[in-house]
Amino acid sequence: MMNKISLKLGLFFFVLIIIIEFILFVILYTSISEDRINEVMERLLARGNSHRDVLENNFNASTLDHVALMESEASTDVVILGRDSEILAASTQVKEEKRAIIEEHQAMGHQSEEMIEERWKTEPYVATISPVLVKGEVQGYVYMFSPSEEISNILSQLARQFMIAVAIGLLVTILIVMLLTKLITKPLIQMKEQTEQLSQGNLDIEFQYSQKDELGVLAASIQKLAGDLDRLKKERSDFLSAIAHELRTPLTYLKGYTDILSKPGLTTEQKEKAIAIIKEEAVHVTNMVQELFDLARMDSNAFPLDKENTDIVPLVDQIKERLYPLLKEKKMKLSIECKESIIIPVDPTRFKQVLINVLDNAIHYSPPHTTVRLRVEEEKDCIRIKVKDEGPGVPEESLALLFEQLYRVEKSRSRAYGGTGLGLSIVRELIQAHGGKVTAENADDGGLLVTMSWPKGEER
Repeated sequence: MMNKISLKLGLFFFVLIIIIEFILFVILYTSISEDRINEVMERLLARGNSHRDVLENNFNASTLDHVALMESEASTDVVILGRDSEILAASTQVKEEKRAIIEEHQAMGHQSEEMIEERWKTEPYVATISPVLVKGEVQGYVYMFSPSEEISNILSQLARQFMIAVAIGLLVTILIVMLLTKLITKPLIQMKEQTEQLSQGNLDIEFQYSQKDELGVLAASIQKLAGDLDRLKKERSDFLSAIAHELRTPLTYLKGYTDILSKPGLTTEQKEKAIAIIKEEAVHVTNMVQELFDLARMDSNAFPLDKENTDIVPLVDQIKERLYPLLKEKKMKLSIECKESIIIPVDPTRFKQVLINVLDNAIHYSPPHTTVRLRVEEEKDCIRIKVKDEGPGVPEESLALLFEQLYRVEKSRSRAYGGTGLGLSIVRELIQAHGGKVTAENADDGGLLVTMSWPKGEER
């Protein structure tokens, strides 16, 4: 239960909002309660000043009795003292608590209106004093008393109101948390269910979440992942089918000619022919396995590149010498246009492997008595190597697939060629591992043009 994200998010939001509300309520309650206490104090002092003003105009027994009578019906009490601290009038009986406050502050000689007792939490009364001045001389004092219980009652009522507000806030918070949790976790739960389907092999999934927020981006990423997995699944199936097909033919030849060799009465010529074919097919299978092994290492990033600043001109010359027998057999020429010295950071072995694969492909798919041209162009940030043949070119719809694994444009010619369909895909992987790229296009004057871009710079 506690592992559910909806519960975790709900608890997180709930605790967070409760903490925020608690802090706000405490600040608000403290502020309002202080205002209410100050209001009681100021009202008590104002009432005392009002009585003082009346007495300053008529400081006589009748006025004193009138003021005392007015306060006898109020929640506050008034005690009026003469200039010698004798009690001239009082709205109620002057208890010991009131006498103690009066005596304490009379001894201090107050000459101005003020609060003389504010400790409502510990004392039974709060009190104010308002001196009565007649012609600039103090004729008496007006003491006002208010029970501290009144302030406690006000604060208790305020606390009850806040408790109701807290209860309503808590209820609203729960509703908001439930709504937010549902809005946030519903697409997450859907994504969880869809990813579970992905893990079970069901790649046909579709999300209903269309918002452009982070969850929308996540949903789109999972949808894209499903599409990529579906594509990879189909590619893997096609790849395995192609590998099985490619291996079936040489293995059939191997088995067939092995059976022939086991038959008695074969001539020396027949044996030599069978052995030659077996050797050729064995080499074909070995090359395919090696190229598959290279691709697997590239896919797992376990294919090391030993880069060094290399002059590519000697490498190009070595490649030309290696391809000389094939060129001679097809009565073709290899034209090379390159400066005397071009230094780039490459793995020399892999660089030669790339050029040999590209040139070998160009030679085999070109008619006899034609020329394959290799041109090296040095630019500001890269070296471009272009290989152009005089063959029939490639259908436009096949150009984008030319560097895919096991893809061949003319499957009928592939057998005669003896290729595996992996050479150009290895070319792409090796060039990309160097930080470059490779493209192919049909040249305007005929033939296929392969352009390889190798980045320049110091070896890292």
